[in-house]
Amino acid sequence: MSHDHGNHEHHAMPTEGGALTSVAISATLHCLTGCAIGEIAGMAIGTALGFSNFATIALAVGLAFLFGYGLTSLPLLRAGLALAAVIPIALASDTLSIATMEIVDNAIMLAVPGAMEAGIDSLLFWGSLSVALVIAGVIAMPVNRWLIARGKGHAVVHETGIHGGPSPRLIGVLAALAAVFGTTVLVAEALDGDGDPARGGHDVAEASSGMEEDMEGHAADDADSLEQVRGLAVSDGGMTLDLERSEVAQGEETQLRFAILGEDEEPLLDFEVEHTKELHLIVVRRDLTGFQHLHPTMDGGGTWSTPLRLPDAGNYRVFADFKTADTNYTLASDLAVDGDVDWDELPPQGTETTTDSGYDVGIEGAAATAGEEATLSFNVIRDGELVEVEPYLGAAGHLVALREGDLAYLHVHPLEGDGDGDHDGHGAETTTSREPISFATEFPTAGRYRLFLQFKHEGAVHTAAFTREVSR
Repeated sequence: MSHDHGNHEHHAMPTEGGALTSVAISATLHCLTGCAIGEIAGMAIGTALGFSNFATIALAVGLAFLFGYGLTSLPLLRAGLALAAVIPIALASDTLSIATMEIVDNAIMLAVPGAMEAGIDSLLFWGSLSVALVIAGVIAMPVNRWLIARGKGHAVVHETGIHGGPSPRLIGVLAALAAVFGTTVLVAEALDGDGDPARGGHDVAEASSGMEEDMEGHAADDADSLEQVRGLAVSDGGMTLDLERSEVAQGEETQLRFAILGEDEEPLLDFEVEHTKELHLIVVRRDLTGFQHLHPTMDGGGTWSTPLRLPDAGNYRVFADFKTADTNYTLASDLAVDGDVDWDELPPQGTETTTDSGYDVGIEGAAATAGEEATLSFNVIRDGELVEVEPYLGAAGHLVALREGDLAYLHVHPLEGDGDGDHDGHGAETTTSREPISFATEFPTAGRYRLFLQFKHEGAVHTAAFTREVSR
């Protein structure tokens, strides 16, 4: 049976069986086209401009609806229908389908570790987005089928007798290619333990307890090295790092406030002194640049605060390192800085570096092997002579080690004989030392790590950074 709408003819919509499924697939591919254009544009723009995850997703969702409605509306407008008549048709036809796709594909992008931070020049970004869109289309198809069977959704457009848009067959081929491409990329990422640091690494889910699996597939190896690896989750041991804000303005000094919440969701008040402080706050960008080591203060209600200025845009990892109930914890969360992001490549491994303040620092020690304890020794030189360092945080120096990719935080402790005189970090020491600044740690997995050595001289604290490659 056919109905006449001006010069347009169409057949009645099927309500069951394979014919209904075929129509639903065609409608889904049509909707997926507009959704994909908007989603890709939004993700690419937001990522390229360094938007936060929330802002990027909001832009992508808005553009997906805009292009989705647009592809449905254009043929109707060209056929002479008034805009006032087209708008309700487009809304009825596509709203639920696009909403389903957007919920699914953005959830997948957030779930794939590092995908949102990867950048538009990364295969991880495009591979994740390809898979996300294909899966979103697959899940939206039965939604469209259900709507069409009840005379809703794409059936509303069909009633006009006006059809247009890209060929469903062509879109189907492109979707299949996208699925193969994306799956290949994600499988390769899962098998590759040495990812690109600029991808942003581990975008940790806000889990309620325990260590979460990181983006490089290190979880199995880390299971036997829990003492060495921390900082992969916002929650651990029933405690949660609760940042007051998730974004800060680029280049502006702000007060960063946070609390360590217990299982009762009340701020923790009982902290033990470790390395002369009750809490150490480490802030570093996802590409392991912009390192800062801060010592916030806590008010009577358990809220910590510290001034913070982040000059460069990008996503940062915030680590709260503390000790309570005789146990050390490192909780971590994310902080975004909007703006144009210029990710830096991790420098190659070297034995010498120069600090911004002009000190030459050398690193000594045998080649590091995963799973074996390693000794890291540093010599500080200025004007060709060994520097007599002053105690810093109860030791001759302080060392933070972070793994490339997921930014796992390694436990590092100073060795005996490094001149601190108090290896628990509880006491104050006034003697200086020209001995190497030595530490012991264990690298749990193969890959690249960034070491941040801090030492004190002439009353000022200086930072030297090294890349360390660890073999299997």
